[in-house]
Amino acid sequence: MSESPEIAALRADLAAARRRESWLSAATDVITLMLLAEDPHEVLVLVAERAREASGADHCSLLLHHEGGTWRVDVATGLAADEVRGARVEPHRRSVEVALTGRAFVMEAGDAEPEELAPPYRRFGALVYAALAQRDDRPIGTLVLANAPGRRTFDDEDARLATAFAHQAGLALALTEARAAEDRLAVYADRERIARDLHDLTIQRIFAAGLSLQTLRRRLTGPGPDLPAAADRLDSVMDELDAAIAEIRTTIFDLQLSADQEATSTRARVLREASRAARVLGFEPSVRFTGPLDSLVTAGTGAHLVAAVRETLANTAKHAGATRVEVVVTVETGPATTLTLDVHDDGSAPMPAWEPNPRTAAQGLANLAARADELGGSFHAGPAEDAEGTRVVWRVPLAPAAAHRPQ
Repeated sequence: MSESPEIAALRADLAAARRRESWLSAATDVITLMLLAEDPHEVLVLVAERAREASGADHCSLLLHHEGGTWRVDVATGLAADEVRGARVEPHRRSVEVALTGRAFVMEAGDAEPEELAPPYRRFGALVYAALAQRDDRPIGTLVLANAPGRRTFDDEDARLATAFAHQAGLALALTEARAAEDRLAVYADRERIARDLHDLTIQRIFAAGLSLQTLRRRLTGPGPDLPAAADRLDSVMDELDAAIAEIRTTIFDLQLSADQEATSTRARVLREASRAARVLGFEPSVRFTGPLDSLVTAGTGAHLVAAVRETLANTAKHAGATRVEVVVTVETGPATTLTLDVHDDGSAPMPAWEPNPRTAAQGLANLAARADELGGSFHAGPAEDAEGTRVVWRVPLAPAAAHRPQ
């Protein structure tokens, strides 16, 4: 018994509504991935997979425009995906024309002119071409949906839904690529900062140590050398060389971090805070690390440390005449494993020794003291005892569980 026209129309409307709902869900998935993914190819694969699922097509591929005006099928899913993926398409084919004009096209492979249909798509029956959104007035590519011969044909509604989805997918891809380019620029900027640190801080420190050794040599070879003074001077030079070695190790560690490690590494987060502080200080702070910081410091303590670095450098920026800031982060292991942040600036107007004051409980130094107290540690800020400027020391114990965590 055949269906009545009314029932058939309702069934067709229901199928169309379900297709529209599937396309909307697919677009939502692509937008979500756009906000999370860092790899443009990952976005392309999801676009093809979700478009094929939403349309119910046997095949979906993405024909993309490349440098030099070439066109290639970079992503393919479903039927004959391995045969289609990687195929090159000539610029005069209909699939390329759709990308250039932005107008979707529905066709049957058997009805197409030989020059109209690219060889990779001649194995299919029904086809839909929908243009991805353009980038800087240049075409990105074409979304291709296809069914096997004898399967459902596509209509104008399929083309309309595919076009709306492809437009959003093109925008998602353009934004993902822009973010990847921004990340690459950030890496280049970080490399430039590291090179500047090596030149302005480490190399200058080594150069100064060399001059000191030359002066020491003249004193030792001269008449009546002052051996105790020479020994003190030699100790000072050795300290400078040790500091230079620590800075070089920090630089090497920073260069070796992967993207995931950089996002979670306490070392990397401290370095980022120091780099950001340079904007208000007017110069790059020197940063050194001693001890297994990332192995022994928990995420919670690391967050407190990063906040302490931020607040200390912000407070340092308020000092008059500071031209150099040294940030030293040390993890001392042993019976009592501790984490210490030691910040020393050469400001000509050192701050007085800090004391708790209820009226300033919300200020930066009070926050530092509160963070140290919360972790069972100590905090000191005031004039440097053996040098000019101000010194801030923030020290907290590390929990035994963290101290014995495998490296």
